Amino acid sequence: MSTVELQSPGAVAAGNQSSLYGLLSEAFRYTTEALHGRSNSGQLAKDLSEAAAGVGYSVSIPAGLEAGGLEETQLSYVELFELGGAEGPPAFIYEGEYGGGRNGVMEDVLRFYDHFGISPSTDEGSRDRPDHIASQLEFMHILAFQEASALESGSDGSAYRDAQRDFLRFHLVEFTQAIADRTEPKGVALYSGLSALARDVCQQHLQSLT
Repeated sequence: MSTVELQSPGAVAAGNQSSLYGLLSEAFRYTTEALHGRSNSGQLAKDLSEAAAGVGYSVSIPAGLEAGGLEETQLSYVELFELGGAEGPPAFIYEGEYGGGRNGVMEDVLRFYDHFGISPSTDEGSRDRPDHIASQLEFMHILAFQEASALESGSDGSAYRDAQRDFLRFHLVEFTQAIADRTEPKGVALYSGLSALARDVCQQHLQSLT
C-alpha cells in the first residue's frame, strides 16, 4: 500500500486502526526472528500502544508481550495453534475449524475480499488460507487504510466502515473470542496477551461502528 499523510481527525483515527490491525496480523504469523526481537525489546508493545491510543475507543495493551527464546516461542506457536496437546485441541487460527463448514467459511471470507478487490498477502512465508486469523486481520488493516485515505481526500469512507462492521460481526468477533478462550488458559504470555488484545480490539471496534 502507498503512504498517505493523514491530518483530519477521522482519517488519523482510521489510520491508527489500520496500524493496529496490521501489527496484530503480523504478530499472528509464525514467529520470525525479526518479530521475536521486536517482542523481546518491547518495541511490539510500544507500537501496539501507540496505535491503540489513537483509535477513538478504549483498549488496553496486555502486560507480558515479551517472548522466551526464539525456538521456544516458535514451538509454543505450533503447539498452541496447530497441534494442541494434553490440555485439549489447539486454539485454531483458521476460522473454518470452529464450525460452520470449512469451505463455507472460506467462501464467505473470500466474497468479502473479492468485493473490494483485495487478496491476502502472497509474500513467501505469509501465504495461507483466507480464513487464517492473520489474513482476516490483514483485510481489516487494508479496509481501515482505505477508509483513512478516503476521509483524508474528502471522500465518503462509509463503504469501508460498513465492510469493517460486517466483517467483524460475521467473522472476527466470534473468531477472536474462540481463540482467546483456548489460548489464555495455556499460560503462554505472549500469545495469551495477543489473543486477548485481538478479541478486545474487535469487540470494541465493532461497538464503535454500531
